[in-house]
Amino acid sequence: MDARWCPNCCTIHARGVDCPGELQTTGPEAPGWRVNVTTPRGVEAYGVLIAQCGDVWRARIMTFPNILWKAPGIGGTMKFVGADSVEATDQAISFIRHHCHERGYALRNARSLDAPRSSPERSITGRPLGPKPRKIRFLPIRFGSVRPSEPGGTGNLSETGLYVITESPFNPGDPLNLMLRLKTQAIDLRGQVIWMTQEHRVGQPPGMGIALALPPAGYLDYVRALP
Repeated sequence: MDARWCPNCCTIHARGVDCPGELQTTGPEAPGWRVNVTTPRGVEAYGVLIAQCGDVWRARIMTFPNILWKAPGIGGTMKFVGADSVEATDQAISFIRHHCHERGYALRNARSLDAPRSSPERSITGRPLGPKPRKIRFLPIRFGSVRPSEPGGTGNLSETGLYVITESPFNPGDPLNLMLRLKTQAIDLRGQVIWMTQEHRVGQPPGMGIALALPPAGYLDYVRALP
């Protein structure tokens, strides 16, 4: 049978096969497997988001920080369906690998967050890592592999990570020490580069996305208090 992207569910299934419907989530959407990819545009990070939809699980693919992949010819966000989170994630991973192979992109530093099949993924700190709202704030920050000596600025902040604007981003996977300067105090942070870009794009200056490890209470209190 002819298999193609369905305009109703935005998954690939054969004609005559029951459509799973719109796949509305019944639980939080959380990040799972991700990979850093060398493309002609530089290093990009692709990731899989998973969520429960009733009796099945749904996976979607995202280019970090926030670009969801669209189903060809449909316009809606492409989806992959499985009986559990692992099956749905595996389908999305297979699609990413095929996509990169066709274009000659090199995959590196693939990482699975190894979550249980029926619970949200966890961050590098072991805490639940559900989607956290980003707060847009430009604040002076310094960063470095040993000492936070390189100057930069924040593009946005959340409880689990931040975006550092810099012309000299580190590579995905690199650990960082950071010092965030507020009006009344300086806060020391530790984290890991998740993705980076050196391109100048509209609304997206060059820089790097950082996943924070055990951010201190002073940082969390500041982010939570932001409007």
